[in-house]
Amino acid sequence: MSGLPIAPFDPARYIGTVCQVDPNTVRVNLPHAASPVSGHHAGYGMPAGQVGEFVLIESEEHAIVGRITEVKLPERDRLTVEPTADNGSDANPIGLIQLLTSIELASGKTVRGIPAHPRIAQHVFSAHPLLIKHAVEQGYEADRSIRLAFLPHSLNTMVSLTPEALFGRHCAVLGATGGGKSWTVARLVEEIVRLKGKAILFDATGEFEALNDGVRHVHLGGQPENAKGETREFVGYPFNHLNEADFFVMFNPTMASQAPKLREALRSLKLLEIDGTLGTDGCLIKANKSKKPIEDKFIEFADRIEAEGAPFKIKHLARQIEHECVKSWGDKWNGSDEQILGYCSTLLAKINVALQSAHLKCIFNPEDLTSLPEVINSFLESDKQVLRISMADLPFEHNTRELVTNAIGRHLLRLARTGTFRAKPTVVVLDEAHQFLDKSLGDEYSRVSLESFGLIAKEGRKYGLTTLLATQRPRDIPEDVLSQMGMFIVHRLINERDRQVVEKACGNMDASAAAFLPTLGKGEAIVVGIDSPMPLPVQIIPPSATPQSEGPQYAKHWKLI
Repeated sequence: MSGLPIAPFDPARYIGTVCQVDPNTVRVNLPHAASPVSGHHAGYGMPAGQVGEFVLIESEEHAIVGRITEVKLPERDRLTVEPTADNGSDANPIGLIQLLTSIELASGKTVRGIPAHPRIAQHVFSAHPLLIKHAVEQGYEADRSIRLAFLPHSLNTMVSLTPEALFGRHCAVLGATGGGKSWTVARLVEEIVRLKGKAILFDATGEFEALNDGVRHVHLGGQPENAKGETREFVGYPFNHLNEADFFVMFNPTMASQAPKLREALRSLKLLEIDGTLGTDGCLIKANKSKKPIEDKFIEFADRIEAEGAPFKIKHLARQIEHECVKSWGDKWNGSDEQILGYCSTLLAKINVALQSAHLKCIFNPEDLTSLPEVINSFLESDKQVLRISMADLPFEHNTRELVTNAIGRHLLRLARTGTFRAKPTVVVLDEAHQFLDKSLGDEYSRVSLESFGLIAKEGRKYGLTTLLATQRPRDIPEDVLSQMGMFIVHRLINERDRQVVEKACGNMDASAAAFLPTLGKGEAIVVGIDSPMPLPVQIIPPSATPQSEGPQYAKHWKLI
């Protein structure tokens, strides 16, 4: 047993004997479980028959790791635990143990599954915390591992996981509001900084503003409150990084008359950016002109016009649509078509309102702001470990927040496909992930699927770009995205559908482990993943920079009259 940190079958930790064996569970006699208090041995707690307790079942060549999921008294002994009992008989509790994994006694290696089931009358021992730590961390190098949590019943026993185990196959942090999800994200980000890794954090609500060391904070949306004393760095995401479908969802044109004119106006402005001699005062004038010369230019520069990020001046978009509203006859465009122009009046109004919105300045008028794609490129070459993109002030109007975030995801995926992250693996942390996944925007004629982060989850790993998805609504995450997650950190989940989704997505979490999810306290979680031998309950280490995720203190501000 030289590979084990401590002897697994310490007689002082004996708690019972096997009395029934099934393929996945065993029943045991728990003679000490009727005690109203837990015991201790050598400075470590020993519940000796408490639901949730990890145990070791002796076997000839293995120590079988299990977890107590049920404790009960036979009907005949039910009243023996009452203070008024005077029959003098002892209680004989019976426990149900879920079999989880095995440890080879000779080598100390963790073995998936149960190579040999226990036999009747074999002894059961309360698992020493160091043995559970050993089973989970086996083979990890402590100096390059992420210090994530403590074992709940042994707060001096730290659980550490390698970056490969946590992020190598993507990671999901799940949990209802108030369960500690934000704590976990902040803790992971701080550990990425400590290990000199790279991460891009999409902060949907601004709650991670307190993160400091190794973090570059930029704000997408919002405006400086005090120009002289403002220390925040504001960035823009230029509109030309949006594609045609994004503009269709944002401006929502009617398909009968407005959509064709919007499409033609976008193409005309992009052509004008290539050949300025075709236009006047920033617009391509079509009225009373021959079609062929301009159509030939569209054909000649088709690749540049359709290219991702093709430049154009959006401030002329409304006027260009007006110039598209012309009558067509033969090989010429004739004068203005007042009827079509009237049909487009609502579209022109929506465009003008959006372009003049102060909240959308970072998209439509970003000339005096640093471009976020440029910020991302400079961050990757810098000595900063985390780029936090605050989107707290990016509005939802015109579906701007979802469209822009999805566009940034497309940009990151393009960088990944060109090999940008191979030498510097990067984790994309997407908080409130349910806002940006499994959603379709627009109507049946112009629809955009928010799929860029789903694509990163499906193919980013081979390029060195992985994801950390954090959400309180697992049921709103696509099943094919959750199936790509190699590690789950699951906090309290009350909704039954959420628990079912997690149970289905986590290969190592069955119904008995999922049954503990509604009772987890703040900061408590179950860690389970492809490289994890079993679902492990932990207490997440509080981050140094506490997220600002608490709601308003009603009792402090409300006063009785």
